[in-house]
Amino acid sequence: MPTEAMASAASGASMTATRLSIAFLINPISGGGVGKRVFNQLPEIMDSFGFQRGDWKAELTEAGRLEEQTDSLLASARKVIAVGGDGTIGFVLNRLRAQDLRDTEIGLIPLGTGNDLGRALGIFRIYNERGLLACVKRLLKAQCVRFDLWDLNGRLTMASYVSLGMDAAVLHDFDVARKAGKIPKGSLFNKLFYVKAFMQRSTQRISGKCTLVMKTAKGEERVELEGSICCVVGNINSYAAGARVFPTARFDDRMLEVAVFDKLWKFSLLVGMTRVLPRFAKFMGRHIRLYRARSVEILGGGGEYCQLDGEDITGFLKESGRLVIKRSRQVQLLDLRRSFFSLF
Repeated sequence: MPTEAMASAASGASMTATRLSIAFLINPISGGGVGKRVFNQLPEIMDSFGFQRGDWKAELTEAGRLEEQTDSLLASARKVIAVGGDGTIGFVLNRLRAQDLRDTEIGLIPLGTGNDLGRALGIFRIYNERGLLACVKRLLKAQCVRFDLWDLNGRLTMASYVSLGMDAAVLHDFDVARKAGKIPKGSLFNKLFYVKAFMQRSTQRISGKCTLVMKTAKGEERVELEGSICCVVGNINSYAAGARVFPTARFDDRMLEVAVFDKLWKFSLLVGMTRVLPRFAKFMGRHIRLYRARSVEILGGGGEYCQLDGEDITGFLKESGRLVIKRSRQVQLLDLRRSFFSLF
């Protein structure tokens, strides 16, 4: 008779052997409903690549059971592709960290407005220029890179960036209007709303006593944020739909990049120009306050607007009264930046 340990090991081996090759978790409303179209197109695409129906799975997100649904896919598939905006991939990465799965590979198909993580990994360019079929094909062949995840107050996961101030206020206005159904579907209407909200929030400043505390190579550094336009803490080299606030940022170096903007013209020029001229960031770097840190804490910001990876967390900050960002762990993300993929 096999021992209990032997039976357990055999069961674990069986589960590993029967894992799906790939699973897709799709936000149906992303991109103004594009997510639903992706769901309907995937069977034909996967058939064309020779996949049997039992080798892969696609599910539309269900708000009432999203955690359970995501955890199940992460445990049952070798690769999980999040299809949606930065919020969708952020949720998947948060659940991956909570489960502490080490061998699951994560990819994304960017359908949101900002798509900053997709830009940093080279996926947005492939999807935007060549379409869904080409994007899926490359994700199936892609190699993984190690990617830093960051812990936020012991409760949330940061993949791309956190920001405090005027830009987060703009996102807050967008989030409120979207939930109220005041923005027509489509990325163009999203962008037009952002422009309008930016103009309305142009005088927004961080008010009251708010202190940025960083652990850097030089030791602890403290910066007072009162009166600043915004403070951005980043892990990747893309921000606000492709701006290059941190042109030399690496997502695998266990370091955070921090930028503090004290003038609206500096923020506007940097964000606007670096979308078309990334090298312009080096020139502007002499005119803004830039730091590199191993961890970041923001004290006294409970009354400020705040965003995490393109999602409004103003209420979370108000409840917590401060933000503590520290290193969590690395995960495996599928990477399409290599020039090889541009040949096909």
